[in-house]
Amino acid sequence: MKYYRTFIGLPVKVGERVLEARRELMESLSGERISWVVPDRYHITLRFLGDTKITAIDEIGKALYENVNIPEKLHVPFARTGSFGPRKRPRVIWVGFGNAAMFASLKFDVDSALKECGIAPVDQPFRAHLTLGRVRSLKDLKGYYDAIEAMKDRFNELVLFDKLVFYRSELGSGGPVYIPLYQMEFRK
Repeated sequence: MKYYRTFIGLPVKVGERVLEARRELMESLSGERISWVVPDRYHITLRFLGDTKITAIDEIGKALYENVNIPEKLHVPFARTGSFGPRKRPRVIWVGFGNAAMFASLKFDVDSALKECGIAPVDQPFRAHLTLGRVRSLKDLKGYYDAIEAMKDRFNELVLFDKLVFYRSELGSGGPVYIPLYQMEFRK
């Protein structure tokens, strides 16, 4: 049986203000071991599926088309920066978004579509966020949190959301490559 590593998400394209804020954050944390996400791989994960049977790909794509209520294209503002993981051992640096209701609705529809395919929902809270970096290890925990707090309002840009994508993720030495399997354009 062959598998693809898959997830369902929303691509995120950022502008120069966010790229500048990212550069500032990277500089302020340059002494730490953090793997920074490349901006052309930015996305919001609505559901990570992991190893997915290739024979199930079309069924999942069809279920998404039939069950996800596609919204109109819209611009959503970034919210504040934050960190996931235990306070003494953070794992992810992220920036959130406004309009939580739109993301929650899409997440609910995606989970409903997957349930029709026999894929049970995961029991964990969902917060729409853009992962900026993954923390490998820290030398200065206080400096880390100070840097995150200093950037809390620097990611102040509107992001256009215009499609939902069912991706295949291929891991490689240069980082993951995301290949769209199905995509659904938002309404105009």
